Amino acid sequence: MKKNTLQKLLATALVGTMVMSMTACGEKETTTETPSSSETKTESSAAASSDAAPAETVAGIEGFEPFAENVTLQVPVYDRGDSSNGCSDVENNYWTNWVQENFGDKYNITVEYVGITRSAVMNDYAMLAAGQDLPTMCVEYDYDKLASWQAEGYLQPYDIEQFKTIAPTYWQNMVDNGLDAKTQLGGEDYLVVGTRPYGQTTYTFLTWYREDWLKEAGFTEYPQTNTELLELYEKLVQNGHEAPLSGSKVSGAGADQNYGFRSYPQDEITWATTGDYQIPALSTDAQKNFLKWQNTLYNKGYLNQEYYLRDASEVEADFINGKAFTWSGYVSSTMNVLSSFYEANPDGDLGVIKCSGEFTYDEAWGSSNSYRPGGPMGAYVSFANDATEDEVKAAMMYLEWMAQPENLFTMQWGIEGVNFNYNEAGDPVAVGDQKGLAEQQGHNNNVDYWMVVTAIKSLGDIEKDVAAIAPQGLPEDFTQDILDNYYGQLKLYQSGYANVDCLFASAIDAVNEYGTSLKEEIYPEYRDKLTMCKPEEFDALYDELSQKYLDAGYQAVIDGRKEAFDAGKTTRLQ
Repeated sequence: MKKNTLQKLLATALVGTMVMSMTACGEKETTTETPSSSETKTESSAAASSDAAPAETVAGIEGFEPFAENVTLQVPVYDRGDSSNGCSDVENNYWTNWVQENFGDKYNITVEYVGITRSAVMNDYAMLAAGQDLPTMCVEYDYDKLASWQAEGYLQPYDIEQFKTIAPTYWQNMVDNGLDAKTQLGGEDYLVVGTRPYGQTTYTFLTWYREDWLKEAGFTEYPQTNTELLELYEKLVQNGHEAPLSGSKVSGAGADQNYGFRSYPQDEITWATTGDYQIPALSTDAQKNFLKWQNTLYNKGYLNQEYYLRDASEVEADFINGKAFTWSGYVSSTMNVLSSFYEANPDGDLGVIKCSGEFTYDEAWGSSNSYRPGGPMGAYVSFANDATEDEVKAAMMYLEWMAQPENLFTMQWGIEGVNFNYNEAGDPVAVGDQKGLAEQQGHNNNVDYWMVVTAIKSLGDIEKDVAAIAPQGLPEDFTQDILDNYYGQLKLYQSGYANVDCLFASAIDAVNEYGTSLKEEIYPEYRDKLTMCKPEEFDALYDELSQKYLDAGYQAVIDGRKEAFDAGKTTRLQ
């Protein structure tokens, strides 16, 4: 890919002009917008050539023409290191070739996919930036990462009027979902934003459990409190199920989320300064409760005593081989972990942990059944600072092409008769077992390729959408369980017991400086010490390690977030 020299911007606090409107999630704050540079340029050009008739431009795909010279477009795609999905090469497979044949070849664009390690996103982008080899588009689900990249000089602003002309379908999706006000960082247009249907919930991520083990232990339903869970786990061990919770080392963004251990309603300052899921909130009461829970599970033998040496694939293997009580993952019509489980355990009986919709509180543990809502935003997309004008244009064309209903449908569902079939109602139903197919879809029905448009595939009706993502070809049908969990989460959200994370309209310098080392180096070490210490040593050790964690940069993170909150550069607690 043709590159210019990467120009690093000063990583100073940015003047937040982004409109942080969260109407879809019950949050709203209005700030003053500064006209974008593209708007200023457009007005200046119009004034300078007012007597010249503008050339007629055809918006959208109908106006696309092949580039005179071949353009290389590099698109990031998550590499989850999961060969169980049958599509281990995320950069070169049937679907990457399909995009090339149906989009790239038509417009003289070479589409190259760049694998980004899902558990080490920031490291991968930093290495690519250092080598002046960033992909044309920089894509992530988390706003703070884009803000950090902008502060580090990874990104370039774009002409928003040009984007509206090239990608009117994509832009209209943003407008329809109230995301067109979220394009700016530091007063310039840097971002385009994908959508996230049903953002008040996170219903597509579920935990399955061994219902046969539950009944064997004398329980008729899944426990609603941690005190009851401990009683269940004790019975499981008594019944011969060693280390029934399995376990793996802590790594990556979103580790050790403490939403179920917070006090509700939340304190707004605590929520804003320590409530995100990116940097574990060691030093807070919620994290202390969570880690004391982990310490209890470890010391009672419910966790694998060498969990800190194990990765997620070993947890999957434990579940498949009948050694683990639970397994968690994103729901998809094709779920090879579940298929493999039933193959290995033909008499196995699984249930799904569902949100009841009623807030529960455990006096002994202070725990609840709260969760982290997804919010209305899907993936944030920006353009690399060293991408050429043609490369940026090719990226805009790619987003518009992917947003076309027929293209998006094919990427999400695949090929009729191969990846899906239509039911009597005329709705697509995925083929459950796609193993061995050349057309095998990647993780979660190719989500890492179409996430730039939407985070969740949707037919526009929750019951149809749940039926569409429910695992197919299994001995048990989980459709109603998924739907019940959705309605339970929605009720909890509407009651105020689940809150979208605070969003910041400017980069937090301390997050850029300390965030990676805190979550990837310091926290895992401290977390393991707290999990494996003797119960009577926990409180004193938590106080000691919390202070070290604060001194290592977390206090600076808290202070930086508080400053942004006080300056009105954040969303507010709903």
